[in-house]
Amino acid sequence: MASISGREGWGAYADIDDMNPLTGQLDLMSRMMDAAEFQHRVISHNIANVNTPGYHRLEVSFEEVLRNADRVSRGQPVVREQTGLTERADGNNVDIDREVGALQKNAMAYQTYSQLMASQLQMMRRAIET
Repeated sequence: MASISGREGWGAYADIDDMNPLTGQLDLMSRMMDAAEFQHRVISHNIANVNTPGYHRLEVSFEEVLRNADRVSRGQPVVREQTGLTERADGNNVDIDREVGALQKNAMAYQTYSQLMASQLQMMRRAIET
């Protein structure tokens, strides 16, 4: 199975501080952005291997990445090969159209999380200034 290592420091996001709603929300947004970034790596890996004979599409569940952020930081993959898809004659099952669509969807999700985090930070700045 191929592995794609995660970002260093993901373990810091493993325990969201539920007692503090302000920092808890920021931690959650940061964790969601990290998960989207990891998903981007997996999709990019699939695109890069679209013409590799015998390559099978990798997939990762966004929810699984969020739940297992501490495992990702230790280099334990949460990525698995996707089977059951139609394979070409060379054994490759990557559909470039599907991957490009997934990449665009993931980019929009990342942008949304980024905007939500910026809004949270702006609210905190306003609260501090008043």
